[in-house]
Amino acid sequence: MRRLLVLIVLIASSLFPSPVLAHAPSVIDSTTATSDEAIVLDDPTLSRAIGTTIEQPGEVDWYRMDLKAGDPLVVGLTAPDAVGGIATTFTLLGPGLPDAAMAGPGVAELAASLGVAGAVVFEPAPEPRREVHGGLGFIQYGNLRLEAPSDGSYWVAVRAVDPDSTGKYVFTPGQREEFGPGSIAGMADLVEFFIAPWPSQPAD
Repeated sequence: MRRLLVLIVLIASSLFPSPVLAHAPSVIDSTTATSDEAIVLDDPTLSRAIGTTIEQPGEVDWYRMDLKAGDPLVVGLTAPDAVGGIATTFTLLGPGLPDAAMAGPGVAELAASLGVAGAVVFEPAPEPRREVHGGLGFIQYGNLRLEAPSDGSYWVAVRAVDPDSTGKYVFTPGQREEFGPGSIAGMADLVEFFIAPWPSQPAD
């Protein structure tokens, strides 16, 4: 199956000049129920396309980016235009961001639990556009682009727009494009992620 997927990727990449190949595609299969379990992006300026899932209603997925003041701080969300794709949103929390209290008491409490004062709540596009990269269809919910205002850790808490929903989404942090051998294997994983049934089926 994997050989077939790699062949699909190679054919697709030759037919469709694909930003996704340059965006370090990968798939993460893990649960990050708290900020202590956050997935740490080792190079948060590198553009990525990370396929992952909301497994349970109300689940929050956590990511952490350690940045220097002035570094590009780019966070976006898309979803597979395929069975199981869902709309997601996120809260960005960290030093130097607008006062978290302005985003509501729940966000202020979340920021306080992390020891930071700032937060921004992302609003996904109400009428998202569809794009095709590498032969895969994506629903583009948009992104947030700014410069890190201070040195420190920035946290991203992703959740489904509909708290009762579960499904697949693609987390797209960073902006620096870099192509490498790992992009092909990552693209194969992302293809498999797109075509896998939902709800996910246990392995045989």
